[in-house]
Amino acid sequence: MLLSYDTGLTVDVIDFGQGRPLLLIHSAGMGAAQWRVLMKSIGDEYWCLAPNLRGYGRSSPWPKGRPAEISAEIALLETVADKAGAPLALVGHSMGAWLALELARRRPRHYGSLALIEPVVLGALRAHGEQAPLAEVGAMIDDVLAAFARSDTAAAMERFTDYWYGAGAWAAIPLAQRMPIFARAGKMHADVAAVWADRTPVSAFAGVAQPALVLSAERTTPAARRMAELLAGVLPAARRAVIPGAGHMAPVTHAAELAAILKEFWAEIA
Repeated sequence: MLLSYDTGLTVDVIDFGQGRPLLLIHSAGMGAAQWRVLMKSIGDEYWCLAPNLRGYGRSSPWPKGRPAEISAEIALLETVADKAGAPLALVGHSMGAWLALELARRRPRHYGSLALIEPVVLGALRAHGEQAPLAEVGAMIDDVLAAFARSDTAAAMERFTDYWYGAGAWAAIPLAQRMPIFARAGKMHADVAAVWADRTPVSAFAGVAQPALVLSAERTTPAARRMAELLAGVLPAARRAVIPGAGHMAPVTHAAELAAILKEFWAEIA
């Protein structure tokens, strides 16, 4: 499904299932297709809307070399949210969880709940002086941005992929499957830079009062686990859960386990 927004820009949305409306926001580098398996597990009860951010899928491209802007991402997502109506449940993964938080903070009455999977909120680490986890994830981001700066997209993708999936993950991807990843590399560069530039303290989300599920993967990185802990500590109606056996990319690798956890959460708050 293609929707127009703002001045005629286009957002490409995967529209699947029926029932209560959900907005699913993908991570940097992946695109909305990361939700396909999960949607098949929940689409008999939930109407899933998974937009591609600009620069992904058939959504309008992002201007080359321009840093990502959260206001532009929010405008795109609100176009889809308005189509779904209220109350709308939010599901965000990694950078998508950061965007979900911003949506809920700006229009709290529109969203009934949040599920934040492996949220990447680097401003929270900075504000709390969390030097060790910030240095851990920062080393990866510095390497990725440096590789992009010298036009070595393959090195950037390898460093990013191996950090989140595990050593050797990029090498294990067949060459034909890497081509779509390269196609969205320019926007991923902008997304990574935007996440790294974030200075929003975790206290900014203290007013996000909707029921929230903050999910960590069992085999995640120390930095990702700490960001989830900081968020869960400030959201007034937060609860924590762990996705067994999963790493950061749980929505892709452990969709069935994630679906079960989400359904339980939604049943408890219904």
